[in-house]
Amino acid sequence: MSKRAASTCQPKKDGMRIKAMLLLSLCSLIVLSGCWDLRYLDKLGVVLALGVDVDPAGKQELQLTVQVVLAQNVAAESKGGVGGTPVTTFTETGDTLFEAIRKMSAKTSRRLFFSHTQMLIIGEKMAKRGISSLTDLIERNPDIRTDISVLVARGITAQQLLQTTTQMESIPINQIHEMIEVNQDSYGTNYVVEVHDLSMLAGKGKQQAALPSIRLEGKKALRNTVDNVNRIPASAYPVLSTMAVFKEGKLTGYLKPKQSRGLSWLQEKVKSTTVTLACPESQGHLVVEVHEASRQYQVERTPDGMPVIKIKLLITGSVQEIMCPGVQVVEEGTLNEISLLAEGAVKAEAEDAIRKLQKEWRTDVLGWGREVYLKQPGIWKRIEPEWPEVFPNVKSVVDCNFNIIGSGVRGESIVK
Repeated sequence: MSKRAASTCQPKKDGMRIKAMLLLSLCSLIVLSGCWDLRYLDKLGVVLALGVDVDPAGKQELQLTVQVVLAQNVAAESKGGVGGTPVTTFTETGDTLFEAIRKMSAKTSRRLFFSHTQMLIIGEKMAKRGISSLTDLIERNPDIRTDISVLVARGITAQQLLQTTTQMESIPINQIHEMIEVNQDSYGTNYVVEVHDLSMLAGKGKQQAALPSIRLEGKKALRNTVDNVNRIPASAYPVLSTMAVFKEGKLTGYLKPKQSRGLSWLQEKVKSTTVTLACPESQGHLVVEVHEASRQYQVERTPDGMPVIKIKLLITGSVQEIMCPGVQVVEEGTLNEISLLAEGAVKAEAEDAIRKLQKEWRTDVLGWGREVYLKQPGIWKRIEPEWPEVFPNVKSVVDCNFNIIGSGVRGESIVK
C-alpha cells in the first residue's frame, strides 16, 4: 500500500475510535445517573439524640428514647409563625437498640434517620448495669457517626432529660450538647467524650471510662411543658454535674467538682479555667485565669521493677481579680508568690483525683496502664495480667509549673 493510501485510512480509524468512546461514555452516564440510596427529606425523621434506660417494666433489657426534630415546626418558627414544639420523642423497649428502633416504626410516619445524631444519653440505672454493649450498633452502622457525645443522666432517666424543654436553644439537645463544650472551654469540670473514644479504651493499657454527667434542677414535673420555657427562670432546667467514673463498663460514682477538674488536668482536657486563691498575707482572695494547660507523662522504673508515674503540668495564666488589701502585683516577688500558690492549688486538685480513682475506686481512668505500655513495654508485659491489682499500688509524683504572664492594667488592689 502506498504512503498516500495509509495516511487516508488513519483518520477514519481515529474517528471510529472516538465515536466508540463517546458511545461508551453515554452508556455509563445512563447507568450512573441514578442515586441508589436516594432518600427524600419529607420521608425521614431526623434523630438528634438517643437515650437509653433500663426497661421500667423489667420485661426487656432496655428502653430507648429518641429525640426527633420536627422540621416543619422549625421552619414555621424561623419565618415568624407559630410552629409548635420543635422536637418530639418516641420511646420503645427491646432487648437490643436495633430491635427497639425497628419497633418504633409502629409509632412514626417517617423512617428514622441517624446521620445527624449528636448525643447518646445513658440513664443512671443503665449506667450502673453496664454500657459496654450500647455502642456496638453505633460503631457497626455506617449511617451513624461515631463522633456522637456520650453523657450520663444523673439521678434521672435519659427519657426525662430528652423530654425537657429548654430556653437558651429551642431544640433541647442542642443546648445540652453546647453546655459540655462551653464548660470544657471555660471551667473544665467536664469534658467531651465521644463514642469512638470509648472504643479506643478497649486497646492496650486497659484504661477505664469517665463520662460527663448532667442532672435536672427545679420542678421536674414541669420539665416537658410549654410553660417551662415561658418562666424566668425556667421551672426545670438541665445543669452539668461532674465526671462519672466507670469500672469494667459499670458506673462506680461521681467525682466532686475539684476532683473532676483534677481529672481534667491529668487528661489534658482543660482549655481555660479560673483558680481562686487565698491572699498571700491577708484575708480575702484573688483569681487567676488559665490560658493554656498541658500535661507530660514520664514512666520510670523502681529497683524492684515496678513503674513510677511522673506527671508534669505546665500552665500559663494571668491575675484577673484581686480582693487582697495592699497587694502590689507589679512587683516580681508578688507574682512569684502567686505562681507558687496557684501551683499548689492545681497540684492538690490533681492529687485528690488520683487518690479517689487509684486508692478508693481502684479504676484506671487516668490511663496509666497505657502510659506504661507505651513507655516501658518490658514492665507492661510482665504486669499486664495483674494490672487491676497492681494499679492501686503504683507510685506517682505530680509536679506543677504555673507561669503568671500578666495582671491586667491595674497594678494595685482596689481593696484598702
